[in-house]
Amino acid sequence: MSMIWRKFGLINPALVGLTLLLPTTAIAVESLEASSETLPEVSTVETLETELSEVSQPLLLADAETPTTSVSDLMQETQADSMEQVTSVSQLSDVQPDDWAFQAIQSLVERYGCVAGYPDGTFRPSRAMSRREAAALVNACLDNLSNRFATKEDLDALKALQDEFAAELATLRGRVDGLEARVATVEAQQFSTTTKLKGEVVLGSGFVFDEQNPIDSQIGVGTDARNVGEDRFFFGQRTRLNFDTSFDGSDRLRIRLEAANIPELDENGAAGTSMARFGFDENDPPGTTVILDELNYRFKPAEDLTLKIAVVGGDYKDDVNTFNPFLKSSGSGALSRFFRVNPVVYRAPGGTTFSAVYDITDKVEFSVMYAADDADEAVDDGNSGLFSGRYGIMAQLGFNPTDDIGIGIQYARSRYTGGDIDITQDTGDAITSIGTDTSDPFGGLDTTTDNFGISAQAKITDGFHVSGWGGLTLARANAVANSEVKLLNWAANLIFPDLLLEGSRGSLSIGQQPFIVDAGTFGIDDGDDPNFTAEAQYQFKVNDNIKISPGLIVIINPNNTSSNDPIFIPVIRTTFKF
Repeated sequence: MSMIWRKFGLINPALVGLTLLLPTTAIAVESLEASSETLPEVSTVETLETELSEVSQPLLLADAETPTTSVSDLMQETQADSMEQVTSVSQLSDVQPDDWAFQAIQSLVERYGCVAGYPDGTFRPSRAMSRREAAALVNACLDNLSNRFATKEDLDALKALQDEFAAELATLRGRVDGLEARVATVEAQQFSTTTKLKGEVVLGSGFVFDEQNPIDSQIGVGTDARNVGEDRFFFGQRTRLNFDTSFDGSDRLRIRLEAANIPELDENGAAGTSMARFGFDENDPPGTTVILDELNYRFKPAEDLTLKIAVVGGDYKDDVNTFNPFLKSSGSGALSRFFRVNPVVYRAPGGTTFSAVYDITDKVEFSVMYAADDADEAVDDGNSGLFSGRYGIMAQLGFNPTDDIGIGIQYARSRYTGGDIDITQDTGDAITSIGTDTSDPFGGLDTTTDNFGISAQAKITDGFHVSGWGGLTLARANAVANSEVKLLNWAANLIFPDLLLEGSRGSLSIGQQPFIVDAGTFGIDDGDDPNFTAEAQYQFKVNDNIKISPGLIVIINPNNTSSNDPIFIPVIRTTFKF
């Protein structure tokens, strides 16, 4: 036992705990199975040596290159210069009471008697311990502990405890058996080993209160095919099934199926303006027709880089941080389409997108995206194809200086062709008093836009958060010189998490949907008074799967025209997730 503990000083304290716990645990486990007359088996030098020979890596790197010898050889080599077993830690001259491991050494020496020192009366605690010495130490302690503590009285006491708690132990065994059976059933009947099914059902109901339809006030009742007649209550649904598949744990393939019939309150709908659109509407195709709504694949080729390819249903806002976490979701966020994200920056002109998000540091990320409309067209007609038709690019630099503050700076460039022009992405699609459409200011001419945005969010307290944005759009007709038109939009959101009830939420939002601030020299009208849009919502959490969100949407000067009466839309949305 001469060199067993001569390198103890640098050994991990966890090894000391393991040395003490292993024999005690072995005795306790064996006693549950053995009779009171049978002592548990204790590891010997030979059995321990056999187990150690199967381990390829050393416990400590200090002897990684030293040839392995048997424990018996080690004992024989060190017997000549060994010292008799010490009985008191005071016999070790270099172990002092202020040493961090003093109590552990004292316990092993005086209580368990399995530590020896060098012939010169030293312990040499600063030296590393080798794998062979650790094996000898474990064996010595196993022998001493089994001889001292594994007595018939100990086993009798354990047997008495086992009898005392027999009912409880039987109950636990029954629960374990039940869990094993349930796990086996799940494994046998699970949908897929790689795919998770997630569903969402949104029910929406509301009514549009407007003294006169905005289109009627401009053109005259009954003179336009878009006059929809009297408003009425509506009730619709949007059902989505997401199939999310992961092949390596860090990637995701998503397939989404959708059927919906929630009306779009656009310029052809009850409100007569796209300013009234809901964030959760969907009615194309109407009814219960099931469509492929999303198909995308996201993966991480490097730890700090995330790439995503969307073939169907791609959108900028789905790939990057929008700095509006509470209101971004269509199913549980803002009721109004406008208050979800900055419309001229975060929405793309097409459904096929490629995105890359790179974490420069833990506080700074850079995102870049490309979007194309009708990318599946093989014949180039100037309005379609992956790179030759309607497209958009976007870049964002995001900052998170603290856990409670986030800021994003965005730039997006979009090209619209073939008469399919929507530079405000169905939020400011507003026909002014002389017919100018802010989503298509040049009357169907091919249009290019440069869009600039800044977004921010902040946690003021646990129960009060704020978010908002500002956006500037510079639009020009491609074939007309000096035709630039400028549009602005902005929004501010006040969010109250856990308002009244834990998990519920209140929110107040106000802003201006895109409106023309400078019509340039093209000769279009910029409207006589920009709009103001507001929303109040309270989201009641029934449980983790059901949320009910009543609210009110108000639009002042719809279509950026002061002669149009305000629009009031009370709405209630119920969301089920599973």
